[in-house]
Amino acid sequence: MTRSIKQLRNDLGILNVKIKDLATELQSLYQDYFPQLIAVVKRQLILATYQVCTQKYPSAFLALSYQDKVNLQKHIKDLHSFFPKDLYGKISEIEIIDNIFLHNLKSRILASVPYQNDVTLLTESKENETETFDKDNILEGNHQNDSLLKDDNLLEICPENLIQLQVEVDDAIEECLIKLSHQVNKYLQEIGILPKNIPAKILEVALQAEENTSLISGAPNLLSLLIEKDDKSEDVNITPVVALCLRINEIEFNDPLLNQNRQKISRIFQSLNNLDDEYQNKYQQYQIALAESAWRSSWIDD
Repeated sequence: MTRSIKQLRNDLGILNVKIKDLATELQSLYQDYFPQLIAVVKRQLILATYQVCTQKYPSAFLALSYQDKVNLQKHIKDLHSFFPKDLYGKISEIEIIDNIFLHNLKSRILASVPYQNDVTLLTESKENETETFDKDNILEGNHQNDSLLKDDNLLEICPENLIQLQVEVDDAIEECLIKLSHQVNKYLQEIGILPKNIPAKILEVALQAEENTSLISGAPNLLSLLIEKDDKSEDVNITPVVALCLRINEIEFNDPLLNQNRQKISRIFQSLNNLDDEYQNKYQQYQIALAESAWRSSWIDD
């Protein structure tokens, strides 16, 4: 039994090395992915706004003065500058279990976002996190302490925890894209490009639930809506609206380098899912072996 427990522990150790190798590869991919993502979002944001102003609502755009057109273009660029800030903030808010390896990994992923840390971005929840782990000390020991502390339980990691972190990072990206799209649509309404009589809340809800919209525009990162007005009359009053809707799948698809990085990230996700099945099975066997050993050691014959 003792040898079985030792073998199972060794098997789990081998799996843990594989998981950490995948985590290191994932962090390296995000290091390339985030700067490229932010640059591509800016280009596609400008392109989508151009499509709205010149192809969908040309009359409204032409009605603007020259200075208003200049201000519009400048404001769109300024709005994009909030995207990396929001992304940094969202990833900062991701809750991590008490695990040094995961905390280190999250810190490294966060450092890949090309945005300088601002203390105003740190939420109160982060203060609770630092009570358990000194962030500065963890970062300082990133390259030195991993090998020294490899037997510490706080450095062991199961695939499920890493998968969860990856899912939440991707969710943060999507949330920030929705927020940016809403900010741009709201501004385009304020200056008279998008119809002002469409409640901003409707546009916001449509961005969060595309499957409930009437149809999707053929142009990348644009959303076509058919909005029915409730004027309590027998006549159906439907207004077609085309709004900005930045989608991560379209953003990645339209940039070869970003798409390549996403495919690599997806492969890691799949590898982790495969490892998770093996890990859970091996861990269950290990727990059973420990329980059987504990039963025998505590058994007293009458």
